[in-house]
Amino acid sequence: MSQSLDMPSLPSIDAQDLMARLADAPSPLPVIKPLLKRIQEESHAYFRATFDADTLVPHRAKLMDTIMQCLWQHRKLSDQGIALIAVGGYGRAELHPHSDIDVLILALNEDTINTNSSALQDFITLLWDLKLDVGHSVRTLDECVSEADGDLTIITNMMESRHLAGDQSLHPVLTNRVAATEIWPAEKFFTAKWQELINRHKKHDDPEYNLEPNVKNSPGTLRDIQSVSWIAMRHFGKGTLQSLEEQGFLTEFEHRRLARSLSFLWQVRYALHMLAGREEDRLLFDLQREIAELLGYVDDGQRLGVEQFMAQFYRNQLSTTELCDLLLLHFNEDYMGCGNPENIENINEHFVLCNGYLQHVTANLFVEDPSWLLRVFLLMAQLPQAKGIHSGTIRALRDNRRLIDDEYRHNHEHNELFMQLMRNRSRVVRELSRMMRYGILGRYIPEFGHIIGMMEYDLFHKYTVDEHSFRMARLLRHFRFGDVREHFPIASRLIHKVQKKEILYLAALLHDTGKSIDGDHTANGGEIAAAFCRQHNLRPTDSHMVSWLVTNHLLMSNASQRIDINNPEDVHHFALEIGDQHHLDMLYLISVADIFSTNPDLWTPWRAEQMRELYRNTKAALRRGLENPIHKEDLIEEIQQEAIQQLLAHGLSEERIREIWGVPGDDYFLREGVDNIVWHSLEINAHGNSATPLISIRQTSDQQFEGATQIFIFMKDQPNLFAVTTATLDQLNLNIQDARIMTSEVDNNAVDTYIVLDENNHAINDPQRMQHIRDTLRAALSDPNDFTTIIQRRTPRMLKQFMVETQVTMSNDPVMHRTVLEVIAADRPGLLARMGAILSEFNAQLQGAKILTEGERVSDIFFIVNSKGQPYSDAAQCEALQNAIIRGLDDQVEAQSAV
Repeated sequence: MSQSLDMPSLPSIDAQDLMARLADAPSPLPVIKPLLKRIQEESHAYFRATFDADTLVPHRAKLMDTIMQCLWQHRKLSDQGIALIAVGGYGRAELHPHSDIDVLILALNEDTINTNSSALQDFITLLWDLKLDVGHSVRTLDECVSEADGDLTIITNMMESRHLAGDQSLHPVLTNRVAATEIWPAEKFFTAKWQELINRHKKHDDPEYNLEPNVKNSPGTLRDIQSVSWIAMRHFGKGTLQSLEEQGFLTEFEHRRLARSLSFLWQVRYALHMLAGREEDRLLFDLQREIAELLGYVDDGQRLGVEQFMAQFYRNQLSTTELCDLLLLHFNEDYMGCGNPENIENINEHFVLCNGYLQHVTANLFVEDPSWLLRVFLLMAQLPQAKGIHSGTIRALRDNRRLIDDEYRHNHEHNELFMQLMRNRSRVVRELSRMMRYGILGRYIPEFGHIIGMMEYDLFHKYTVDEHSFRMARLLRHFRFGDVREHFPIASRLIHKVQKKEILYLAALLHDTGKSIDGDHTANGGEIAAAFCRQHNLRPTDSHMVSWLVTNHLLMSNASQRIDINNPEDVHHFALEIGDQHHLDMLYLISVADIFSTNPDLWTPWRAEQMRELYRNTKAALRRGLENPIHKEDLIEEIQQEAIQQLLAHGLSEERIREIWGVPGDDYFLREGVDNIVWHSLEINAHGNSATPLISIRQTSDQQFEGATQIFIFMKDQPNLFAVTTATLDQLNLNIQDARIMTSEVDNNAVDTYIVLDENNHAINDPQRMQHIRDTLRAALSDPNDFTTIIQRRTPRMLKQFMVETQVTMSNDPVMHRTVLEVIAADRPGLLARMGAILSEFNAQLQGAKILTEGERVSDIFFIVNSKGQPYSDAAQCEALQNAIIRGLDDQVEAQSAV
């Protein structure tokens, strides 16, 4: 096809013309700099028009070859005893916009280097002056061989080297001296490269790389394909995908698939470098959306364009990882061989273990008995000595997975095989994950197949939906072991009470399948789970439990953040939704696993304690009987009497105790509990009549578990007290988890408790830091009107990429006689301080706040009453307050993003 007249052409260089211009110019800089700029501009124009990185990347390397050769000649560097060699990615003739230009100045010996040292230094300085991203080394032939012999990276660079300029006789000598027959024999090289790949995958198996994957180094990206090529080069002498197919290590299909993957990754990497204006190989949030738009991904009614792009990226990762793993297995089998009977272990009539890898020995096994498409994974789960599946068997599984159709899925034998795997005592999640990698799981459960590679463009969900589901199931299984007991004490105890653990694993596997369908994903998932359980012939009670857990997997997590978990009326209502102890136990296990596997950073010590407290209080309500709810007044009386008894033991009289308490309101006794009430009373008694604010700090009272840090403030109430306090805590880099804001009805004393964690979401244990917090707060609260309420602090890079619509809703709580103000907004420094200032402007009295940060957004709840101590009822006043909050927080986002 002829190229369109409007289509940008590839940049070009006339070497003779360039040499002539260099000869006439007083310096190469005025000649080369505009040339480099033109090449960059024309390359970018060509890419924007074609997305053809396959042509552009090697073409750019050829252009750089010409520039390097002309500069070498212009500097009159010797053609004898010294040469300019391209190595690394540049040696592979690959050059992205801001890739390093790695070169080796190869010398026959030290004398040659000394003779040419001045000219060589001048040449390297010129490259730096041109602002080229040059990585260079100067070595003799002997040094190259010596260093390559001891360094895996250097031998790899040497293998990919190309002669550019200078003495043409040196490069063939170098190639021969670093050949596999001389150093790094193929088997040794393979072992080292395989371990290097494993180590790299471990390094990048981190939440931050799941959110912002590295197109070069993450699993299933460029480095994996390059590793296979390097190993093939060492093994065969050639490392191209075509040569791998010719040698029988790649099928035609696999060759095409890897070539498409490489093309896609080159396309993404070129776009990354171009848009970032630097060598940036991580798909940073701010660049993900730009690349998606550049490559033509558009928002539709269901998913954002960036989510579609990233789903393709993650799916590409998965298939590339599968193929590269298969090839590495193939190489390993080729080195190890199965000819020696000592390497073979018979398993059954169809399978053997060859060097620990499960290999089928019956031709056409999967065609003649398709049940083996599932049975092989059950067999793997039952074989502790199995290292993996043989490459030939992997190919057979992949080639025959088309046999899994609707009839296959509804076959009772196949359904029973799947459930046997789910009930197996060990290696369940490993084999489910293997089933997914080889394309079996997504075909057997199409609803799961739809969420493979699905990502949600936010900071809350740190993994793709499929990866999150596997992590959730894996954590549920790990609850059985002692190494997680410290972090999940209740879950580690409850898991041993569950007779049918497969119910939990099924719920984990299916709980987010509804995300591929429009509507409420929990309701959608519940319907998918119910149908799956019927198909697999689970008992009605088991089917109900799986479906109920999927439908309600967010219920307990939301309740722990939104209800007063110490209020018996709130807890009773929650217990009514749960129904019985068995459902509570199962939901707690699912909820904890879901929260932690969504984002480990969410499982703060305070979040853990809130979940445990809700569990314990609900358990008590269920034990008492749902028909026998405890009355709030009775509970308050119990708390007061127990606190009085403890305070009497500390030497306080009941009269003094009642004087200290004043009339704080029922909510104080319900929310604080006996231990905190005793602490507060003793601190207030010791503080006496001092006019300075009382600031007391300690760990949360439940010492059985790791919790958070409590900051207790007692002073005369002030209009801006909440705003000043939250602003100060923000400046101290403390994350507020909960705020209990109360004012005594007679004395107008503020009795406030803030639950905080440090910047790493840990409790504060350092006495010096505690003292610094006290001093800073006391200074700020001593003159609250003279203290800025808005923080001017830099917004983290990731937060700036998300636009969260500010939403404010108001409703009245008829039980607690207060207004519940819910605010969803972008997370920014100083948000709570701004909220406090707005509430003060409207004379709203704040009684409490529950703070929930979910990635880039906050979902905070404030309990307020009007200036008369009543819930808000005037519609116009409610609308004015809501609009003021929306305007104020939107202005805050704009201001903070500019800092």
